Amino acid sequence: MRILLSWLRDFVEVKESPRDLAHALTMAGMAVDAVEDADGDTIFEFDITSNRPDAMNHFGMAREVASIFGRPLHRPSCDFDESAQLAESVARVDIEDQDSCARYVGRVFSGVQVRPSPDWMRRRLELCGVRSINNLADLTNYVLLEIGQPTHAFDLETLAERRIVVRRARPGESLVTLDGQERELSAEHLAICDADKPVALAGVMGGAATEITGETRTMLLEAAWFKPSRVRTASRHFKLFTEASHRFERGADWEAAVWATDRIASLMSQFGAGAVLKGRVDCYPHPRELGIMRLERDRIRRHLGVVVEDSRVEAILRSLGFDPVADSSGWTVDRRSHRLDVEREIDLIEEVARVYGFDRIPSTLPAVGVAPKPTPHATEDARMRSAVRGLGYDETIGFSFLASADARQFGCPPGVPLRNPLSKLWDVMRTSAVPTVVRAIERNLRRNQPRVRLAEFGRVYERTSDGYAEPNILTLGATGTVRQLSWSEPARPTGFYDLKADISALLAPFATGALRFDANDLPPCYSNDQAAAVRGNGVLLARFGAINSKITQERKIRQPVWVAEIFLDRVYALGLRAPSHRRLPKVPAVSRDFSLIVPETVEFAAVRDAVGRMPDLIRLEPARSAGSRDAGTAVSRMPDIVSLEPVEVFRGKNLPSGCYSLLLRAAWQRLDESLTDEEVNAFADALRNALKTTLGIEART
Repeated sequence: MRILLSWLRDFVEVKESPRDLAHALTMAGMAVDAVEDADGDTIFEFDITSNRPDAMNHFGMAREVASIFGRPLHRPSCDFDESAQLAESVARVDIEDQDSCARYVGRVFSGVQVRPSPDWMRRRLELCGVRSINNLADLTNYVLLEIGQPTHAFDLETLAERRIVVRRARPGESLVTLDGQERELSAEHLAICDADKPVALAGVMGGAATEITGETRTMLLEAAWFKPSRVRTASRHFKLFTEASHRFERGADWEAAVWATDRIASLMSQFGAGAVLKGRVDCYPHPRELGIMRLERDRIRRHLGVVVEDSRVEAILRSLGFDPVADSSGWTVDRRSHRLDVEREIDLIEEVARVYGFDRIPSTLPAVGVAPKPTPHATEDARMRSAVRGLGYDETIGFSFLASADARQFGCPPGVPLRNPLSKLWDVMRTSAVPTVVRAIERNLRRNQPRVRLAEFGRVYERTSDGYAEPNILTLGATGTVRQLSWSEPARPTGFYDLKADISALLAPFATGALRFDANDLPPCYSNDQAAAVRGNGVLLARFGAINSKITQERKIRQPVWVAEIFLDRVYALGLRAPSHRRLPKVPAVSRDFSLIVPETVEFAAVRDAVGRMPDLIRLEPARSAGSRDAGTAVSRMPDIVSLEPVEVFRGKNLPSGCYSLLLRAAWQRLDESLTDEEVNAFADALRNALKTTLGIEART
C-alpha cells in the first residue's frame, strides 16, 4: 500500500521527518517497508496486515498518526448542494440476497460531464500507482485511496428500468467485465443486476455494458457492503484481483458507504462535473447492531505490567474512533464498524499497548510456581535429535501440505484434500514426508549444492478407521559424497550401507532388540534392489533406500538420492535401552574365517540367527562341552562367540547356480582364560554343521 505524505497532511499535522514517522508507525504495528522521494513528495510503502482494512487508505493511516502523536484529525470535506429532484424518483435498488449484501447506497448525478481530471488529482493517483482515466473514474479511485471505501459508477440510462437488483447469478447468465472478458456466472456468484441481466460482479469488477463513456449524462454511483467470503469466492474463481476486491475480502465498513458517496458528490460539485440529485437511494434492510465491550482498569495493568493513566487510555481509544464511557472500574466501549477486528477486551488492551508504545512497557518475567511439565518422549526426542546432528544432517522444516500430483508420483496413500488450499502445489495433507525432503534436495541441487544431507522431524496425516492420525516421522535425505571432499581422502558417493549404518546408529539407544532388514512393505518410490525395511521386536521401525530412478529422471536429478523414514512413535514406544556393564576380558579373542557357498535366497540375517543373537546385545548361555553329541545343532547357544561379520561377498564363475560365496569371520573370547585350539576348532565345526543343517550352506573348497 502506497501512502503519500502530502495527502496525509490533508488530515493531520505531521512535524516529524519521514524516517522518524516511518519508525513510529512501524513500532505501532503499521510496518513501513520503504520510504522514497518522487516528484517532490514522500511515498511510504506499507505492509498492512489483512485484519486492518481500515488502514488501507490515507485517512485511516492519518488516524494512526493522530493517535500516536496525540494530534487532532480532520475529516475530508463533504459539503455540496443538491438539486430539487429526488434521487429515488429516477433510480431504485432492491436487495434479494440480504445475507451477501447488507447495505447498498446509491447517489444519482445529472448533467454529468466526462473530461480529464485536475492535475493535482492525476498526480496523486499516479504516485500511488493508479492510471488516470477520466474525472468520473478517477473520482472513484481517489476516494478509494482516500477513505478506503470502494465505489462504482454506472451509466444510469443503460440500466433496464433504471433499477439495481443485488442477487445471486442464475444458471446460464454471463457478464462481460470491464477488461473485455466474458465471464460465465453461477449461483455461487453475487451479481449486481438491472431489471433483466447482470451488469457487475459484486465487489470485484463492473460490466462493460454500463460503464461510463463520453456519452454519459446521468450517473448512478454505488457504495455497498458485500460479504467477504462471497467476494473472495468470485475473485478466486475468475482470478480477478482488484483494489475493490482486496478491501471487500477483508471486511469493508458499511457505515462508510454513505460517507464515500457524499465525498464524491462534494468533489463533483467542486469540479463542476454534474448536479447532485437530492437524497440517496439507501437500501439497508436490517441495520446492524455490533454491541458493546467492557474494559477493566486492572486488566490493563495485569496484561501490560504497567499502569496507563485513565486520561491516556481514553485519549487513545477516542483517537482510534471509539467512544469510551468511564465508570468506577473501567470503561464501556461500543464496537465500531470500521474496526471489526476489535471485538473483545483483550483487543482493546492491545490497541492501548501499541499506541502507548511497546518500547515503554518494561520487560519482566512472570512468576512461575510450578516447574514446566516435559513433553511426552522429551528424553527420547533429545537423544534422536542429538544423534542426527552428530551424523552430519542439517535439520529442515517442510510444509505439511503436498501436491496431489507428487503424492501420486511417489505412490503415497491418498491424502486428505484441503477445501481452500494455498495453491495447487499444496492441495492435500501429506501422508509421507519423502516428497517434501526430495523437493528440498532438488532445490539445493539446483543451487549448485551437490552434497546434501537433510533431516526433517515432522508429522504425516493419515485416515484411520475411526478418524485421523498424525504420527511423528523422522525423514532423512542424502545425496552426493559421504563426506566433504578432502585432499587426504578420495571422494565416495553415498550408498545403501551408509544409510543403513546411520539408521543403525540412530536406533542403537533404543530397546529394539536385534534389527532385521528385509525387502517387504516398501512403497513404489523406492528402488527395487536398493531399499530395505527395518524391524525390531517384530515391529516395522524404519525403511530406507534409493529413490526410484524414474522419479529422479522426471525431476532432472542426475545423481542418486537416498531417503530414510524412521517411525518415531513406534521407536519411542520401545523406550531407551537400559544401561548395562560387564567386565573387560583379560585375554584376546580368537577368530576363524569360513568360506561358504550360500543360496541366493538366504540373507545374512538368517545366518546370524542360526549362529545366535549378537553378544553385544545379551550374554549368551555358557558353553557346552565340545564333545557333546548335539554340539553341531545347538548353535543358538554357541558359547563365547563375540562377533560374527561378513568379510567378503563374491558372485561369479565356478560357483553353483543360484549361489554366492560368503567369507564369514567369527571370533570367540572368554573373560578370564584363553581358548585352546581344540575348543575353537570344535566351535568352528559346530558352526559349519549348524549352517549346513539349518540353511543348506556348504563350505567352499
